[in-house]
Amino acid sequence: VRGVPIFKFKTWKATKAKGGKVLQSVLKQYKSVDAELNVLAFVTQFIPMEINNIPKHGAIVYHPSLLPRHRGASAINWSLMMGDKKTGLTVFWADEGLDTGPILLQKEVDVEPDETVNGLYKRFLFPEGVKECLDMRI
Repeated sequence: VRGVPIFKFKTWKATKAKGGKVLQSVLKQYKSVDAELNVLAFVTQFIPMEINNIPKHGAIVYHPSLLPRHRGASAINWSLMMGDKKTGLTVFWADEGLDTGPILLQKEVDVEPDETVNGLYKRFLFPEGVKECLDMRI
């Protein structure tokens, strides 16, 4: 979306040795956009709750599995390796845990017999994830 800032900071917080607080330069840049909602997808960094609590509507997270199954990284891979017959996506409220916040919605799909990570992602998880995040009424 044009004009919508996207942030990918190397780190959000100082090291524990330096106090472990949110970096002031990051906080200043983030606050400058006056966000109403954080939308986090395939998050590889923990975004501090101090940041996620700033927007009027908080933060939602997209995860490519039917939580609580396959929390954490490589959820699509785990669905296939474990032989799941169904998988799907979950959108939930961010909290301090790893994929543990209150669930807003889940959408399920059958896993095809010769499914691949790329195929499942392109066929369902990506397009439906985008659609659900855009259509969400918070």
